[in-house]
Order: sequence, then structure tokens, then C-alpha cells
Amino acid sequence: MSFAEIRSLLYPTQCVACGAGNVEICPRCESGLVSFRNEVTLHQLPLYSALYYNETSSHLILAAKESNDRACARYLASLMAMRFSRIHRDLSLDRYLLIPIPSSRKADRRRGFAHTVVLSKLLAHEVERSIGLSCRVLPLLAPTRAIADQSRLTAQQRQRNIYGAFTAQSRVRSDRRGAEGIIVVDDLVTTGSTMGEALRALKVASYEPDALLSACVAGRFLANKIGTSLPALRGTAKKEELWPC
Repeated sequence: MSFAEIRSLLYPTQCVACGAGNVEICPRCESGLVSFRNEVTLHQLPLYSALYYNETSSHLILAAKESNDRACARYLASLMAMRFSRIHRDLSLDRYLLIPIPSSRKADRRRGFAHTVVLSKLLAHEVERSIGLSCRVLPLLAPTRAIADQSRLTAQQRQRNIYGAFTAQSRVRSDRRGAEGIIVVDDLVTTGSTMGEALRALKVASYEPDALLSACVAGRFLANKIGTSLPALRGTAKKEELWPC
């Protein structure tokens, strides 16, 4: 019996989306994942994302975020790492710093972990393993106050709700590493208001991010709603076909 066969018996693989056996993601679920290939600018920075937000990708995010499903988190991180190859092609730097956008302290206490920090660490590991780049994670951002649930707010309401909600540790001289790309990381971008607040806080702390990266992005006019009537519903998230360098 081969090592791979022994490992499959000890640690059986299941589809991260539906639980079907012996595959990382089954064909049916993979067909529901829609790759995000568009070139988008948000707050004057390039936004890179792995997937469109739909019913299948929302299951992956919720399982990773609310159920601490590390298989889902690793799968999302692997797709984000492939998108990271495009970031590296555009920036061409030797080292990268990932800054995760935090959840509320209440949410972290309820979950027992910091979801975006875990996702960023898995992403950094995958980037170093698969692309061979130096990549570190610094959770510099912290919430300063409670904010209202944003799921039912309009874009303008979100901007007012989130403004001033984050602070960032000031950058010290010893941390000024030359030629290090700074990437702000989140699991989902909807209207972009949370990314905007994160950038405001980081710039106050003397950080100048180079790009934004998320696991998923919602349709421009589908603020935090699952929708399928998107203009670019082409292709599925097959690892071997995504975003060649």
C-alpha cells in the first residue's frame, strides 16, 4: 500500500463544499465556483480576488468563518495564492506583507479565533510553498468600536457606519523593510467600504498598501446579496487553469 493510500485511510478527503468523499472539491461544487478575472480598481488600488460571491463560495466562506472549517479555509487560501501570482507579476517584489482586516472583538470571542488572520496565515504559507516568495502576516489593524451589522445597509450607509472603526499600529523605523509589497486581505469585498476604512487607518499609521486581495467579491450592484446575473459568469475555479503568470 502506498503512502498516499495510507494517508487517505487515516485522513479521508471530503469535498470542502458538500462533503462528498475522496475529492478536495467535487465536480458539481467546482462547477458552481466562478473565477474572478476582472481588473478592478478600488480606492485607487488594484483589487485582486479569487472568486465571485455566490451560493457555493458563500458556503466556503461561512464554513471557514463560523465553523472554523480549516479545509475550507485552506482551499480558499490556495485559490487566493494562485491569484497572488498575478499580484507578484504586477508588483515584482521580493517580499510581501499581508495585513488582514479584522472582525469585531465580539465576533472573534464568539468564534474563538480571528478568521482573517487564520486565512492570511494559510495564504502566506501557500504563497511561500507554491510560489517561493517571502510572505509574512502582521495583524496591525484593530477595531476601535462596535459597528452595526452591515448586511442590510446601502453603500453610503456602510461608509458612515464603518468610518473611524479601525486603528493601526504606527509603523516603526525597524519595520521599514525596503521592497516589501503591502497587501490588505479580507475574505469578502462587497461595496468596498471596509477596505476603505482599513486603508484610512493604515495610512494614518504611515503604511502605504500596494494592493487589495480577497477570497470573494460580490457583484457591483449586489451588495452582500447572492446573485447569478453577473456579466462575467465564465469558467469555473479549476486550479490548473486559473490566472497563468
